[in-house]
Amino acid sequence: MSTTFTLIGISAIAVSLLGYYFQKYGPPPPPKIAGIDLGTTYSSIAVFLPASGQTIVIEDKLGKKSIPSVVGFLGNGEIVVGTKAVEQQETNPSNTIYDAKRFIGKRFEENNPQFQMDRNRYPFTIKLDSEGFALFEIEEKGVKRLIRPEEIGSIIISYLQKMVLEFYGANIKEVVISVPTEFDQMQRTYTNKTVDLAGMNVRRIISEPTAAALAYGLHEKKGVEYILVVDIGIIFIKFY
Repeated sequence: MSTTFTLIGISAIAVSLLGYYFQKYGPPPPPKIAGIDLGTTYSSIAVFLPASGQTIVIEDKLGKKSIPSVVGFLGNGEIVVGTKAVEQQETNPSNTIYDAKRFIGKRFEENNPQFQMDRNRYPFTIKLDSEGFALFEIEEKGVKRLIRPEEIGSIIISYLQKMVLEFYGANIKEVVISVPTEFDQMQRTYTNKTVDLAGMNVRRIISEPTAAALAYGLHEKKGVEYILVVDIGIIFIKFY
């Protein structure tokens, strides 16, 4: 009996020492959760490294941390994302989708003048389904089909996920994603669906100003009661 307890004790010590050794000298554990900013114009992904406490914004192969939220569908069936999609946009405008975030989880009316004006300024075709949700028309290998904004978003998110895999060798499945404060419950639900389509799980959806405050640790500073967040975007400047 004493031998059994001795072996258990030795094993426990060995595991502790081994854990200490790997924590100090071994490779750091891979990130398990990521933060995603699925933007209208640009998107990015960051991971938290538990060993160092650092948060790292991931770069793609071109060294870009801010990825254009653009998806291009080529005639041969290939799909390009980000900078490569932008590079072919001029020669393939009707099959290059951007601003998809503006249409996620929103209903539109066909005869609404504002919708008509917005639709006409895009070089690609936008249609509405029976419930008023937007659909983009693309052509692949000579065949036209309709694709939803959430699918475009999921392609971008999958691209971001692949960036982490190539950078750290970690296949991230858990994410926190930020959305504008004006997003209603429908838009948040469809944002969740967008992540689901990319094969990932949303741990939490937070507003973009909250994400900014957390990034700077303002929630931990004593005496801070009010925070002004200025969002300088490509089109709008917002104050929160």
